[in-house]
Amino acid sequence: MRLCTDKGIIITAYSPLGSPDRPWAQPSEPKLLEDPKLIEISRKYCKSPAQVILRWCLQRGIQTIPKSVTFSRIKENFDIFDFCLSDEDMSHINTFECNGRMVVPKIDGKFRDAAHPHFPFNIDF
Repeated sequence: MRLCTDKGIIITAYSPLGSPDRPWAQPSEPKLLEDPKLIEISRKYCKSPAQVILRWCLQRGIQTIPKSVTFSRIKENFDIFDFCLSDEDMSHINTFECNGRMVVPKIDGKFRDAAHPHFPFNIDF
C-alpha cells in the first residue's frame, strides 16, 4: 500500500463487503459479515459489520465500492462518518485472515470477463 501512496495511486476496494452472493463463491470461503470478531467490534460502536469494514477502509485511505440494491443498506453504507475505529481495533482488523482473497472471477475455470475487449489480465492463477 505504501508504494501506491508514494506514487499517488488510489487503491479501490471493489466488493469490500465480500460479495457473499457472487456466483463463483465457494462454500468454504469465510463469510466476512458473519465473522464473530467483526461482529464484536461492530457492537462496540453500535454499527453494523459492513459499516465497520467500510470505516476500516476509509481510515486506511482506501476508496470503496460497496454493492447493494437495498435502499436501507445503501443508506447504511454512507453512515460511517460519525465514528472512528480506535488504533487498537484497526490493528485487530488488520490481523484477520481472509485467505488473501483477490477477486478474479472465474466460472467453470475460465475468467468471467475474458471475452471483453478491455479484459486486462494475461496471467495464470
